Amino acid sequence: MSGWRTIWAIEKFGWRREWSGLLLMLASTLYVGALIGFAMGEALVGDADSKIGGVLVDWMYMMMFSVFGMCSNRTTFRIFREDFYTRKIACWRTMPIPLAAIVGARIARALVLVPGIGFLFLLLQYGFAAEVRARLSLGEWLAAGWLWICYGLAMSALLIWLELGVSGKRYMIAYWAMLAVIGLAAVGAAIGGVHLIAWTIDQASAAHYAWLPVFTLAAAAALFAGFRLTQNRMRHRSYYF
Repeated sequence: MSGWRTIWAIEKFGWRREWSGLLLMLASTLYVGALIGFAMGEALVGDADSKIGGVLVDWMYMMMFSVFGMCSNRTTFRIFREDFYTRKIACWRTMPIPLAAIVGARIARALVLVPGIGFLFLLLQYGFAAEVRARLSLGEWLAAGWLWICYGLAMSALLIWLELGVSGKRYMIAYWAMLAVIGLAAVGAAIGGVHLIAWTIDQASAAHYAWLPVFTLAAAAALFAGFRLTQNRMRHRSYYF
């Protein structure tokens, strides 16, 4: 079986088992997207009273786009105790499945989920946030949102490395540490006078689109590096559980 056919076979197997996780992700996207849409106005005011709202919106954007490439199901919630990912990979490694196909299947899923769910999330923001509609057309807003899509793809490369390269306990510890770091980054940016969502909208309203190919190349480089590093990690990691 060729490389792409193997990747497709792994993905079909995964979707049959994890379709409920996709529904959960979509439901979470609709709920959180609506909440952030209502809070978006505070993030764009820019005065002292709006700093907390701006930090929360920035943090939620950074967090949500980081996890759009991951599907959660009942097994995922037991990863800390049962280390399901290690068991699954250990089983696959007993079969004639190349590591490149296993990693490639996860990256292929991220390439579908992050733009698909990400653009749905952005459309919700545009629908609920009158302040955004007053400043940008839908096309301009989606072009600005491509920055966040690229960010989500880059973060997916990191999470895929953790998912396939470390034990369940280490994965969960690293995941929660990542959320804390994202929160600190949002607070640090606000202290420095930078609100990420407001900056994104300012760039789009000024038609500064030269950064689009830059972020696209950065996301592609992150995915390629993640593809190579994850394979190397899987060759040398422990599969005891």
